Amino acid sequence: NSAAAKAQDASSYMGRFDGTQARHASPAMAAMAESVDSKDARVCMLPTSTKWSVLSSRTEGLVAELSELVSNQDAYCVSQSRAEGKAMCAVREKMLSTPWADEWAQRRTMFSYGEEMSTDPLEAVLLKQLVFMAKPRRVLEIGMFVGYGAVAMLEGSPTAQVVSLEIDPYLKEWLRSCLSDAGCAELTQRHEVMLGPALESLPKLTGEFDMVFVDANKAEYKAYVEGILARGLLAAGGVIICDNILYNGYPYMHSHFDAQPARRNFGNAIREFNQWVSDHPQLEQVVLPVRDGISIIRRSGDSPMARP
Repeated sequence: NSAAAKAQDASSYMGRFDGTQARHASPAMAAMAESVDSKDARVCMLPTSTKWSVLSSRTEGLVAELSELVSNQDAYCVSQSRAEGKAMCAVREKMLSTPWADEWAQRRTMFSYGEEMSTDPLEAVLLKQLVFMAKPRRVLEIGMFVGYGAVAMLEGSPTAQVVSLEIDPYLKEWLRSCLSDAGCAELTQRHEVMLGPALESLPKLTGEFDMVFVDANKAEYKAYVEGILARGLLAAGGVIICDNILYNGYPYMHSHFDAQPARRNFGNAIREFNQWVSDHPQLEQVVLPVRDGISIIRRSGDSPMARP
């Protein structure tokens, strides 16, 4: 009875907290104890958020579990999203094999480029599915880069016409040759690339667009959308999709935590744009945490597009 009473007293020594430990007390202990050959074996030796014994292993467990949870999410989603077509694959593979640093060093490109500037694979297949569902007749893309997003939207519908605003002539030829070499030249018949700064190209556009994808200068997002609305370029029931709307977290993170302060101005511009859309009496938006964030914007008074 005395022993049982002491066991119920939380302040009494209880011995080991059985069932709460990882296989080893810490990754350091695991490294000293044995060698492992597989990723699964290494992961299973780590502490977790619930299996730890001392503060250092608790911290390591939290970090390890968070890393496992977060870092594998996008890769898993992409691995299970089997929507990349032949032309998309060709663009992605050529992008990864292009020596962008050399092209910039030789001043063949207008700017220094890298694959991170492309529409993300998960986002690209989402665009493809949105085009498939919405069945837009015309799509406007503001900011093309290598055209991975444009080609995704072209693959999403056999009839949609896509107009891309792109500032760099190098990228227009890059995409044309890529599609030609891949045996997908027929897509170029439905794709127009208008060269020049986007704000200079917008006034030259005519007709209406059922869908707009914005992925260019982050400081100009508000001007793009204002121009589209003022010039009547968005068809009734049309939608505007904006990329990088969470811009590395800068729109909602305090500047005290800026890891790359040079990006702060773009982050502030995106925050102001998001708030402007949110406060606009004629617009409705949904913000989604896909990759670097996307928003889907429409006029609040519109009815859904009717398609035969």
